[in-house]
Amino acid sequence: MRSYKIRVLTLSQDPKHNKSEGKEPQGNSEELTAKEYRLIPVDDNGNSGGNAVNIVELMKYVRDQYRIIAKITGCFLLIGLLIAIFSPVEYTSEALLMPEMKSSDSSVGELLKDYGSILGMGDMGSMDMSSEGTIAPEVYPKIVSSLSFQNQLLEHKVYFANIDTTVSGYTYFKEVKEWSFFELIVEYTLGLPGKISGEKEIRQLPDWLREQFNKNKVIELTKKDLEVIREMEDRIEIELDSGTGVLTVSSQMPDPIAAAQINNQVISILKDFVEEYSTQKAKEDLAFAKEQHKQAKSRFEKVQNKLATFLDQNVKLSTAKSQSEEQRLQAEFDLAYNAYNSISQQLMKAKMDVQEKTPVFKPIQSVNVPNEKSEPKRFLILVLSLIVGIIVSFFFVAGQQIYDQNFSVPN
Repeated sequence: MRSYKIRVLTLSQDPKHNKSEGKEPQGNSEELTAKEYRLIPVDDNGNSGGNAVNIVELMKYVRDQYRIIAKITGCFLLIGLLIAIFSPVEYTSEALLMPEMKSSDSSVGELLKDYGSILGMGDMGSMDMSSEGTIAPEVYPKIVSSLSFQNQLLEHKVYFANIDTTVSGYTYFKEVKEWSFFELIVEYTLGLPGKISGEKEIRQLPDWLREQFNKNKVIELTKKDLEVIREMEDRIEIELDSGTGVLTVSSQMPDPIAAAQINNQVISILKDFVEEYSTQKAKEDLAFAKEQHKQAKSRFEKVQNKLATFLDQNVKLSTAKSQSEEQRLQAEFDLAYNAYNSISQQLMKAKMDVQEKTPVFKPIQSVNVPNEKSEPKRFLILVLSLIVGIIVSFFFVAGQQIYDQNFSVPN
């Protein structure tokens, strides 16, 4: 409750003050006094000019306005109920993987170092079997969200049991998928300006220009394709537990079997991408080593046959010329054999290198076909709607009371 105090203001005229200024007092020399009475609002602690709110009275006021609170809360509950009923049903498939963590000295590298000389491969300790060129698991989410990955995923055929049809992801989201009530509302309210503006599609690359991008492929996507990619990207989640190193891959779709297929395809494409990146240089070296080994083997066999033929024709080797020719062929044979043996070692090392750099994903939990829907969480939606409704109604009633006390103009 606001209280008031009386302040008295006195205005006086001092004859001495007038005299000091050289002015004669007018009339009698009595002090002229005027008094003004003002009402100054003060708070309960006696401080003037305060706009403090009485919390007790405010809570009483809020309690008395329970009907307004009930109405506002009821409206939010109704909205929450509509959302819970008309939200589309979704299923989430999940898989747990343990990606291989490469070390500088792996088992294959240690094997080559320890037994290389026994296998006739010389000293393998100097060979580099490190993990350079591998992809850290922390980069996997970026790979999955890339346009090339999503485009490859959406081109894959998926069987939808609820509609008994097999279509690509692009076809499903563009033509087959049934829109929910709230998706239609958003599309024709928030998305209406984009439909009205009618953005022109970007022109496709001409054939002569497309040929220049053969080595580094260019993805040509329409505006609708990009919208589908964004929707699919939101349905895929990949997380890495830095503490345990476990990779969690989950995919969400309106059909449980389709969710499992999409999740399995995500893992398959990710494995292929990581393997191709990690082993690309090693496979190129292996192909080169195979070609060199083939040529060295051919040269060695030719020299070997040539030496054998010469020895068959010159059994006694009685002349100096024949002895000189034998020495020349023997030297050529030794050179071809050493080259062939050396390249054979390099070929074995290249094969080991490919095996070493091939990533391994050990499944802890395989892809599952979900039996229960993951969305919508109807009970949670209703609880949150109730809480939000109570909070909004409280602030509405309290704000109205504070406004009336401090800013309303009295009649």
